[in-house]
Amino acid sequence: MPIQSSGIYRRAFIAALATAALAPAARAQTDADFPSRPIKLVVPLAPGGVTDVFARVVAQQLGKELGGNVVVENRAGGGGVIGNTYVAQSKPDGYTLLFAVPSLAIDPALGRKLPYDALRDFTLIGLAASSPNYLVVSSKVPVNDVKSLVDLVHRNPGKYNYGHPGVGTTAHLSFELFKLAAKLEANPIPYKGSAPMIVDLAEGQVAMTSMAAILTMSEAKAGRIRVLATTATQRTPQFPDVPTMAEAGYPTAMVAPWFGIVGPAGIPPAVSSKLVNALSRALAAPEVKSQLAAVGGEVARATPAEFRSLIESDTAKWTSVVKQVGLTVEN
Repeated sequence: MPIQSSGIYRRAFIAALATAALAPAARAQTDADFPSRPIKLVVPLAPGGVTDVFARVVAQQLGKELGGNVVVENRAGGGGVIGNTYVAQSKPDGYTLLFAVPSLAIDPALGRKLPYDALRDFTLIGLAASSPNYLVVSSKVPVNDVKSLVDLVHRNPGKYNYGHPGVGTTAHLSFELFKLAAKLEANPIPYKGSAPMIVDLAEGQVAMTSMAAILTMSEAKAGRIRVLATTATQRTPQFPDVPTMAEAGYPTAMVAPWFGIVGPAGIPPAVSSKLVNALSRALAAPEVKSQLAAVGGEVARATPAEFRSLIESDTAKWTSVVKQVGLTVEN
């Protein structure tokens, strides 16, 4: 009986060794076949917004380059935390990706308690797009340029307010940078999203704000706002006559909100390499450039290493701004 048990254990041990030996080859074959099913690209914000639009433009071309389908799935909530967490905790096989937004770098600066680390818990694939904010005023405010606005607020400290779509958003922080640089006294009016703020801006209840490109385009066309400057590093095709914040005298108020693709930590190198290369080819497609431009965006590129450096530098930058302004968020 002992001899039989020994034989059984020996055979089981040999079978286990054989399985272990075959596993790397099987995984290599699986990685080589990637993608063999649709890839999910999670957008951590609601449908219809600029992030969702950008994600769908990139997803369509990325799928073509990979020879498969990339399906956008919105998982909104918690200012992006719900979607980010879902991807961070997903299986690291390359089939679940995140269309990351600047909150990935901003949230740690705000001191938010997060169930993930922006660098440790994600595999960085690369940047995909960027879109500047614009300093705008209600059409009811009697100014036409940045200098006139600064002079008006300086002459009337505390009289004029500014709106923002949520604490810690790039629109909010963009305006805070401008406030610091221009030494303005203006009271913040926080909103839950851009839609209600735009209504009050049009009616003159809110004097000024920093606004995303796609919203600026529609509101300026309707004549409800005046566009004074862009936070981009150079003038934009959408508003070629509008100066940059640097040209207006405030170079420290430059902000370029970015959008990128990441996956869970631990994606096999062969798979992540395929994704990196496919994204690079997708961003080179003329239709991607034109479709992003139509909604106020542009192609942005960065290697995984450059993307990591960007997140690190952004977190350091916003941590400094948050301390200067004294911002706090509820965890």
